Amino acid sequence: MLASLFTVLALTLASAPPSQDPTAPTCRLMNSQVACGYGCKSDSNRARCAQTPQGRCQVMDGQAVCFDPPAYVVKAYGAALPEPECKAIDGVVACGYHCVTQPGRVKCAKSPAGVCKARGGEVECFDPPAVVFAVYGKETPRADCRSNGVELTCGYNCLNASEGVRCTRTPAGVCKISSGRITCFDPPPAALCTWKRAMPAPECRNTESGPACGYACTTAFSKSACAATPSGICKVFDSEVHCFDPPVEQQADPACLSVLGMAVLDGATP
Repeated sequence: MLASLFTVLALTLASAPPSQDPTAPTCRLMNSQVACGYGCKSDSNRARCAQTPQGRCQVMDGQAVCFDPPAYVVKAYGAALPEPECKAIDGVVACGYHCVTQPGRVKCAKSPAGVCKARGGEVECFDPPAVVFAVYGKETPRADCRSNGVELTCGYNCLNASEGVRCTRTPAGVCKISSGRITCFDPPPAALCTWKRAMPAPECRNTESGPACGYACTTAFSKSACAATPSGICKVFDSEVHCFDPPVEQQADPACLSVLGMAVLDGATP
């Protein structure tokens, strides 16, 4: 009797289908259409799947929607990457971070450091470029938005003047107002990958056409110009300022440059 019981148990275990790993990719068929990927969900019309293990899919307002965070954001946060959210309004659904709705519109940032703001029925979203995540990692500062009642702009170090609102794209940038004109400057990605968090603060000089910002700024009469990197130089010849920046890519952090490559593959701004 005991032997028979063991035989039945062995046959049952052998015939049981293997348990499917919920984190493994899979495929779904819906209305003669196949979708493959991760965390697939189906609505009454179609199936949707995330394209990365960190992606998430939900059925909201009767629609299957998926969101995949950019690869450089995943690398920056690792296991600390917050869960995205989805919001719906008037039949429109979007997923990501810090989602904001307006009548008939919903938009989300692609990263936890991004920001979305509403103005006049529109929604504006901003995400820091990849180099910011490469330098700051999961400590990437949250961006901000400013409005003058007519124009809404998002980024870092924002300033408001009569000509509008301007912001830098990186925390290392600077904006300067002179005679009602705003100039914003950001160090190039290769320079940020070289100096990283030790990036020197850029300076600004006033000129007839507005501020000039950067490094090693030099003035000749009423004209000023600046180099784009801390290793750049500016010299005066024949009352003109000429600037030159040596290449910095060979001194840049390879890991930081690899993140910029991820962004290019994703079609994003390095």
